[in-house]
Amino acid sequence: MHPIRPLAALVAALLLVATAAPALALPPDERTRSVVPDTDADAPAVFAADAASASIGGDLTVTRGDEVTFTVSHSGPANVTVGEPGSGFHLIVALGGSGTDEVTIDTYASTAADPDEFVEGGDATLLSKPLSKSLMPSRYLMNVSVDGDERAVATLTVEPREEMRAESFVAPAEFEVTEYATGADGDDADVGALTDVMSDSNVVAVGDYAVMRVEESGLESALNVENLTGGAAANGVEWSVSQVSPAPNSDSGAYTAGLDDEANVTVLPAFEDGTVYFVWDTSAVEADEDRPERNEYEARLTLTAANGLVEEDTVVAATTFRLVEAEASLEPVNDTVQYPWENDTFVVRGETTRAPNATLEVRLRSPRPDAFLLISEATVDANREYETTIDLYGVTRGVTATLWTDEFYPGTAQEVTLVAPNATVRFDDQSARDAAVTLAFVEAPEGGFVRIHDADGNGVGRSDYLAPGRHENVSAGLSLPLYEEQTLRAELVNDSDGDAAYSRNDSEYTRSGRVVGDTARVAFESPPTETPAAATGTPTATVAATSAPTATPYPVLSETPLGPSDGTSGTGVPLSPAVAVAAILAAAGLFARGTTGEDDE
Repeated sequence: MHPIRPLAALVAALLLVATAAPALALPPDERTRSVVPDTDADAPAVFAADAASASIGGDLTVTRGDEVTFTVSHSGPANVTVGEPGSGFHLIVALGGSGTDEVTIDTYASTAADPDEFVEGGDATLLSKPLSKSLMPSRYLMNVSVDGDERAVATLTVEPREEMRAESFVAPAEFEVTEYATGADGDDADVGALTDVMSDSNVVAVGDYAVMRVEESGLESALNVENLTGGAAANGVEWSVSQVSPAPNSDSGAYTAGLDDEANVTVLPAFEDGTVYFVWDTSAVEADEDRPERNEYEARLTLTAANGLVEEDTVVAATTFRLVEAEASLEPVNDTVQYPWENDTFVVRGETTRAPNATLEVRLRSPRPDAFLLISEATVDANREYETTIDLYGVTRGVTATLWTDEFYPGTAQEVTLVAPNATVRFDDQSARDAAVTLAFVEAPEGGFVRIHDADGNGVGRSDYLAPGRHENVSAGLSLPLYEEQTLRAELVNDSDGDAAYSRNDSEYTRSGRVVGDTARVAFESPPTETPAAATGTPTATVAATSAPTATPYPVLSETPLGPSDGTSGTGVPLSPAVAVAAILAAAGLFARGTTGEDDE
């Protein structure tokens, strides 16, 4: 029996060596690899270096009622799990293949029995019972598994809805709100055009828009811009407006969007900014002029019991508006008479109840003799005032035209007189003082000067520059001393070159082919008399007991006055014999001095 024991030991040793031999034959880098078991017997073994991977991008937060979107990267077919047994919500979303998928969960529509109605981006399976209300605020565990192996985890936090707040604005009727509305797919609308024209106010003229801006929370999925009636098709969202103080026994002042024409509202959502604009067209509502309290309206956004976010009807946002009649006033900035020297412009301004940024048309119309219609636009400013300038260039003058603001006729209608150019000089008889004469009245449509001539046509003085317009008691200084009573002529000269400086090249104003002017009899002091010198016999000139002239004494011969060029106020008076003799004695001096006064022409 004993020889058998050594043989058995030898066999055992040989078996041990045979078992260890394959391990010693493996390459060094394969000896440390672990093997992942596979349920498919025909599939090749998967080693640790080729292990599955996945990522979910971190924790997620969403307001109850809104959508949450996230991306999942996975190396193979994967399952995304939201919630867990016992949490009241347990959802699995299967993702096929490998790569990156975008998954969206609508927390408002989570009451649907078929989870594919509120999940996009994968094949959804609801392991828990269907919800009776939208997904409640809580923290939900999320994980991603690949081939049954958990490879990523995260947390989905559903937050409670915040309190909503509403504000009142107004926008002009000219804003084409329907051009910027969105469809029923929930995309954001272009609200930039609205915010550019709306103003912070709750006073709205009938016909303009009342704008209710709501800082929303949780409405992203529930809001159906095409249905605001509050029923199931509207997801329990209702927009309505009603009188704050309605008439007794009457409900005619309450309107619901989609049910009553008076509540014609367009919805412009801007969920990216957390706001929604409800734009109410007030053109179908009448203001009560006798009872102003009936014009106060409250706009309300209500979530009804048909909405999955509330247990009963709940007003989540409200604001008020006051309706007024659309009215306007209009007045010329100066007066209703427009003169030709006012630069061919006619400025008007007014006030209105229309919304700021509204566009109004101001019109000026005359049916004869040459009919015209001028239209000028004005924009209402933040103070609900407007102003515009009407260009009268080339318009017939000497007519009366009607001025008004379109849509507010006849309340703003008034007559405007467009005065025709009427160059005029009125030169009254007078006694001259301080080497100057006075023109009673001058009208220079384009500005100019009044030039004074004596009876011989010599220039003896002129006025300073006269701006375009009417002038009274205009002084014209004399460049030569004049004596005795004589006739002078005043002519109106146009400042032809527009430099406000007198020039010989400036032409006279004419009317009907004749120079505009007037004549007057002007009484001057008597000329000085000659008396013998006391000791030497040399004659010396003495002046009568009158004030000395301010200019250098120089007699001017008075002759028969010239007739006026156009309408005179002076009359011709014959010279006395004494004056004629004095004129002859002065002839020598006139000959020597020449035409000294011509420099004034």
